[in-house]
Amino acid sequence: MLEVQKQQSAIQRVDGIPLVRMSKIDLRQYALTSVKDEERLVWQLTNILFNDDIEDDISAGVPPQLRSKFAHRIKKDRLTRLWESIIRERHAHSVDLIRSPEERAVQLLCSHRVDEACKALVETQDLHLATVVAQIGRDATSRADMANQIDVWRQNNVLSEMSEPVRALYELVAGNTLYCEGKSGGALEDRASSFTFTERFDLDWFQAFGLRLWYGTTEDEPIEAAVSKFLADMATGLEPAFPHPSHSASTRLSVQPGSDTLGRESPLWVLLKAYSAVNGSKSVQSVELPAALLPESVSGDRLTNRLSFQLHHVLASLLGHHDAIKIDQLQTDRLTWDYASEIIAREELAPALFVLLHLSQHEERKRAVQETLSRFGAHLPDPDPASGSESAWLHLTTELQLPEAWIWVAKALYARDSGDATREVDCLIRGKHWNDAHSTFCRAVGPTAVISRDYVTLERLVSGFGESPERKMRNWSSGGGVYEDFLRLATATRGRRDPIRLSRLVNALVKMGDHVRSSKGMDGLEERVAFKEMSRAVAGWITHEDVQVGLPSVTLIAQSLTDIFQSVESSAVLGLPLTGDARVLQTVEMSRRYYGVIMAGGY
Repeated sequence: MLEVQKQQSAIQRVDGIPLVRMSKIDLRQYALTSVKDEERLVWQLTNILFNDDIEDDISAGVPPQLRSKFAHRIKKDRLTRLWESIIRERHAHSVDLIRSPEERAVQLLCSHRVDEACKALVETQDLHLATVVAQIGRDATSRADMANQIDVWRQNNVLSEMSEPVRALYELVAGNTLYCEGKSGGALEDRASSFTFTERFDLDWFQAFGLRLWYGTTEDEPIEAAVSKFLADMATGLEPAFPHPSHSASTRLSVQPGSDTLGRESPLWVLLKAYSAVNGSKSVQSVELPAALLPESVSGDRLTNRLSFQLHHVLASLLGHHDAIKIDQLQTDRLTWDYASEIIAREELAPALFVLLHLSQHEERKRAVQETLSRFGAHLPDPDPASGSESAWLHLTTELQLPEAWIWVAKALYARDSGDATREVDCLIRGKHWNDAHSTFCRAVGPTAVISRDYVTLERLVSGFGESPERKMRNWSSGGGVYEDFLRLATATRGRRDPIRLSRLVNALVKMGDHVRSSKGMDGLEERVAFKEMSRAVAGWITHEDVQVGLPSVTLIAQSLTDIFQSVESSAVLGLPLTGDARVLQTVEMSRRYYGVIMAGGY
């Protein structure tokens, strides 16, 4: 069902954060895809009340140029058909158990089976009553005539000679659908009982409202007239058939007039009231959403929020601009959170993200989506076609409009939690979180790669920072730039190392010397080892590499060392953070090479 709402929604970025809005609403699709009968009824009624583009056999009988004039009649006929089906399904077998023809006729009328009610009366040879009942629900004049006739019967003590079902039939023909007034005074034999239709014939609210819809209003009166009449009757306290939700239909307790019924009514009744309110019925108070459609009343389960969520957003989109509909945005967001939490508990990422994108506050929406992505970090897709999850990646980034950086950060957090620092840096780089990536790279990945001489990984990550990395992040020259210089020198061809890069690396390592010497304990251990390893390699390049193999002449040897000492001062080389044995070997080698040059020059 959520897929239907997704197809009818549009997602666009507001301040860089995606937001869902319903763009086109096809109520018929909700009814067609509903699995449960109760939910299907809700969507069918919604479609009947709020869809003006239905084409069916009812509208086909009205010329196109007259449909706007008779739109209220068309909707009423559609509602009648739906209401008949509801009542007949609920009370299919109860009528057959009634032996009294008159009482059976009343029950048949409660499901709008007028022809069958007349047939039941004909079988009793009461042709007059059958003829009168056949005129039920017609014009106001006929009703007024029958109401006057009942008053005459009451005054002439005729009611006492009629059974209660017969009196009820005449009252219905007169348009009275609430209370059958008898006579309490006078002689005992002239007295007649008073009763309400609901209590006397054990009606539920569907039947009670049906009486107003079919017999309490004329054919030309719209649906909202029947809704107003039912509301007014409940307000008197005489109508006990309160529209409880189906899951609490066994609760036959009537609601006291004036008591707060918000969130305790059937969603079908809420829809009828909302329709009446937006169509100008003054007797219907404004409908509060989503308070009137919370899960307690819609599904009966506080942890089942889907129907409430969808119904609210559909109605808010259709009716939100009417003054008669009051929308509490804070409560709407709370409903969104509740439904999203329900989906997250089932470990369904994409639907949960779609729901969260309905949150009204953009910062809250951003935080909710990012937290959800982080929770599903282990299962987030990759854009690489070889991964097999490219379609899932496109769904998140194209259909849901999520920024790719949000996904990569979530994947980086999962990598950090898993202890995979290399993957963390890679994800942060791809998410363009340069400073975070740089920090993790210098703290863990770079040192590890240097110590293990994993120049492939070092090359991949350094290249990931792109060109001019010093413009993207802070302290590149004393951080990632050190590892980049070392990588380029370590992988260069022997004898062709860039002296400028070498000088820059030596100076950077010398500056890091104090930091390396002052740090103690396990914190930064790999970083200290990596600096010393780079220093050892640099010292070796300076003292050994530039001596040409074969020693072609003393002049070339002297010139080679001169070039080195011009690019890298000896004092700087001596300041490298070397280990004790490496420092001894480096000092001895430099001394030997120095005096070798002197002796060669003297020669």
